[in-house]
Amino acid sequence: MTGAILTRLRPRLGLRALTLLSLGLNLFLAAALVATWRHPPPPPYQPMPDRFVERMVPDLSAEDAARLRAAFEPQRARYAALTDEYRKAGHTVRTILEAERFDPQALRAATEAARAKRRQIAELTEETILALLPDLSPAGRMRLIGSGRGF
Repeated sequence: MTGAILTRLRPRLGLRALTLLSLGLNLFLAAALVATWRHPPPPPYQPMPDRFVERMVPDLSAEDAARLRAAFEPQRARYAALTDEYRKAGHTVRTILEAERFDPQALRAATEAARAKRRQIAELTEETILALLPDLSPAGRMRLIGSGRGF
């Protein structure tokens, strides 16, 4: 008699386990779908110095934010030129990588040229900030440098 009861319960236990497994999978997939649906799109592209300034402004007071924007405004043309040179250097790297005959020395030289342009952009940013620091409030200096988002 116990054998007959166990044989009747086994299919029900298997069906229950399968139902629970299916429910769990459906909940997981629904959560993944909601997470991708609610995920905001990436922010629109901003050139330098706008990208840097707009990332730093929320940490500063209104006066310090205005000073930061004013400090980077005269550098706009220099940033545009360096960004264009950096893009051209990156294009050169891609051209070398796509070439039929691979030239490691040319790739190294092109990569170094691109790296130098990227360094120039970083140095321009650093120099502009270092020139600006005396004009900021002590709290602004600490927020700009101490936030971990600047240097």
